[in-house]
Amino acid sequence: MPKAMRVNGWIVTAVAGLVAALTRLVGLSHPHKLMFDEIYYVKEGYALWRNGYESVWSEGADELFAQGDFSALTSEASYVVHPQLGKWLIGLGMQLFGADSSFGWRIMPALAGILTVVVLTRLTLRLTHSPLLAGLAGLLLAIDGVGITESRIGLLDGFISLFATVALYCLVRDREWSRARLAADMAGTSTDTLTPAPLAPRAHLRPWLIATGVAIGLACSVKWSGAYLLAAVGILVVVWDTLALRRVGARAWFLEGAVARGVGDFIRLVPVAFIVYLSAGWGSWFSHEGAFKHGWAAAQRDATGTVARSWLPDSLNDLLEYHLTMYDFHVALDSEHPYMSKPIGWLVQWRPTSFYWQGTEDMVGTDCDSDRCIQAITSIGNIPIWWAALVALLFALVVLAIRNRDWRVWVPLIGYIGLYLPWFLYSKRTIFTFYTVAFVPCVVLILVLALGYVSGMLRPVPGSAGEQQEERLLDEGVIGPGRSYPRGRVASYFGFGIRPNRLHLPEQWTGVPSWRIRAEGLALIIGLLIAAIVFTFAWWPIWTGQSVPYTFWHWHMWLNSWV
Repeated sequence: MPKAMRVNGWIVTAVAGLVAALTRLVGLSHPHKLMFDEIYYVKEGYALWRNGYESVWSEGADELFAQGDFSALTSEASYVVHPQLGKWLIGLGMQLFGADSSFGWRIMPALAGILTVVVLTRLTLRLTHSPLLAGLAGLLLAIDGVGITESRIGLLDGFISLFATVALYCLVRDREWSRARLAADMAGTSTDTLTPAPLAPRAHLRPWLIATGVAIGLACSVKWSGAYLLAAVGILVVVWDTLALRRVGARAWFLEGAVARGVGDFIRLVPVAFIVYLSAGWGSWFSHEGAFKHGWAAAQRDATGTVARSWLPDSLNDLLEYHLTMYDFHVALDSEHPYMSKPIGWLVQWRPTSFYWQGTEDMVGTDCDSDRCIQAITSIGNIPIWWAALVALLFALVVLAIRNRDWRVWVPLIGYIGLYLPWFLYSKRTIFTFYTVAFVPCVVLILVLALGYVSGMLRPVPGSAGEQQEERLLDEGVIGPGRSYPRGRVASYFGFGIRPNRLHLPEQWTGVPSWRIRAEGLALIIGLLIAAIVFTFAWWPIWTGQSVPYTFWHWHMWLNSWV
């Protein structure tokens, strides 16, 4: 990209990051009590930094913890069902700002939320080469209710969102890097058959693909749900590599891509992610004999004279047995919860999760200019964004993925496939809408790509049929400065494109010449952005637990399923 465009890209990144910081850090310490699953993860994070493993807390520990009294912590190992990395990070915040500070409990999830906005902005810039679209993606994520509420509470899923977004960024960088190396390797060879080595495509280290494996390994070290993203990304990489070989006319391109390069892709992704998972997710478990299930194999051998999987080292056997019990827990979890929801309704925010509720009787001395005051934190997404993104998802599948064969749309789609669709396998267990925070950057990205196409700011993929057609129309004088850009049937029916575009937006911001901008698409972006900002101001008290009249809260509950 030109220097001016790169500079503008960093400007919009800084602005989006600043908005994210304001929406996530202002009033972060409220409420000063453990809410929702903070009763597990915050205390477990504290125990990790004190004992080196998750430990049992005595009765009444939640209230004592909020008062800065940690005497309820014991040395007895606690049975937990998630790896350790997310809890280590939450504990790090308490190390820096004090365990008696609710700001300390939540600062690391908040920083993860801010960084996710920054990474998404950079990812969008990589895909679109448009600072305006990149800034739009960052801003929409910065003001989304799911992202805001889960960045302001000590839960684990916000870390998955960060590491998954980093993985997608590294995936795009690897695609650029590997294709540049393939082009260099094939320079001077025939398009019909490969010449002998060294001009034949050869294996490379591919540092960005290894970085992708590291990022997904970190996501798995927070929760197991990251493993599905690993499988989805692995398949996508093999498909991309195979199609790249076909594109350059490589001999035996299918076998070379699906088998030879597929094995290489597997080695760079799966073992790397597994090593990261063992070290980041269970490092301290290996080093502390008092950890749960540590010593299980030795105890079984002493009691019965034998142990299952005796061929494994005891430490790995202990961990495997622990994993088997965790898997049974996750699959069999079916206890009723008032805010449990099915994934079929997640994309429309059918049943948001209530993290916090305080009625008038719990708020003595609070004044909200009403005789009935409440405080509530509900993870309702920014509805203009989520509902528009559902339409954009259908548009992206039909137009961008199928008709245009635009590879860029598969970046957010692989997030849907790896982080959303697997939940349908477990729809009978107790699950919640707030899990959507893991793929909310993909929700925003799919929306921005669709808006970029409609507005004309998303250029055709280089070398694609769309780009070739555009170059032909330019040569023929059909399109260009002073001429109207062709519209599809729907836009033409409503009268768009009759007159040449009179907008003169600078290319260093839009990424495309001004004649390419479609006014109706730009109006759609402005309208959506205004609606999303209005929704943010209107729902801010409901996202942050402000004291409001009960009638104010009830007016915001548009659907009965939100209550």
